[in-house]
Amino acid sequence: MGIVSENSHAEEIKPLIINWINPRPGMAGGVKSNRLIAEAMVRRGHQVNILYVDGLAPPPPYWRLRTYLRYWLNRVESTSSNKQKHHFESSTANLLPVPHKPILAEHAPDADVTIATWWETANWIKDWPASKGIKAYFIRHHELHGGDPDMVAKTYRLPYKKFVIANWLKVLMKESYDDDNAVLIPNGVDWLQFNYQPRSKQPVPTVGMLYGIVEWKGAQTAFDAIRLAQKRMPNLKVICFGSQPLRPEHKPPANFQYYYRPTQKQIPELYRQTDCWLMPSTLEGFGMPGLEAAACGCPVVSTRCGGPEDYVKDGHNGYLVDVGNVQGMYKRLTDVLNLNVDEWLAMSVASAEYVKRFDWDMSAALLESTIVKDLTI
Repeated sequence: MGIVSENSHAEEIKPLIINWINPRPGMAGGVKSNRLIAEAMVRRGHQVNILYVDGLAPPPPYWRLRTYLRYWLNRVESTSSNKQKHHFESSTANLLPVPHKPILAEHAPDADVTIATWWETANWIKDWPASKGIKAYFIRHHELHGGDPDMVAKTYRLPYKKFVIANWLKVLMKESYDDDNAVLIPNGVDWLQFNYQPRSKQPVPTVGMLYGIVEWKGAQTAFDAIRLAQKRMPNLKVICFGSQPLRPEHKPPANFQYYYRPTQKQIPELYRQTDCWLMPSTLEGFGMPGLEAAACGCPVVSTRCGGPEDYVKDGHNGYLVDVGNVQGMYKRLTDVLNLNVDEWLAMSVASAEYVKRFDWDMSAALLESTIVKDLTI
């Protein structure tokens, strides 16, 4: 992936009016990424409106007992906790919460471009009038898991301008959906939050990972690889964080510290306490935790699951292994942990340096030039 170069200056371009259409937000990386690219466009002088569903999600059917109980537990937790509840609580962009879904054209200001961010929102804007601008679709994953697969797939064939965040998605749009015009707009690093601070290996070897309950996040692969590593390094410590309680069937390895819904201030400190970061997913749109960890100087061991292949250079700032390969992840994890201090420091520095190409302002410049070009056609 080439470094995005800024070929134009914001002051030479007429400010754009951009509507960003989002479903109900949460603490997922995709939500944060939508806000950060929108804010980078604001820095370039554009008027950006972030529309999102702000009403409470309806409860699931009571016969889905586990899901039903989790829904009400989360409701109680969200009203009693002082922690941040979603990434749209504040922004330099103009926040326009809508109390229900779908978001309708009447909720959105007239604009130069309206950008859908999820398959549902792509359907919502399908019949919006020309006054809302050209229609675009910011694709962050192949989200067939997010609804009826046939219905989701149809949204990728809509005649919108497509923006994708990773090279594998650009290839997918061409090979599976006959769209050779998707534009790569990579995710960036929030440098105010995640930045390299020189450090050495931890006194006790430490590995980190994000926990997700869905199977494609690959938690079991990482847990099994860590257990193998602990047979050679019984004191190996695990730092893990996530937005959901640990599932009983996901038995974590020994020496396991779980941070449930850490604050945004805590997260970079957790990265900086690890010697290696694991990305064990089976399919990942981008994988923001791996990028953020790398920016904090962590070597990353990831499966070849899509997005991380853009920011992990095998043997340089980490390693890539096949999806589901417990033995491969175990081997590469121990390769990183067994580096001497100087070798580990070199890989740590390489990790932070390699991801400097992922910058929200550079991505915003590319997004801006693409929109302007389309408006002039």
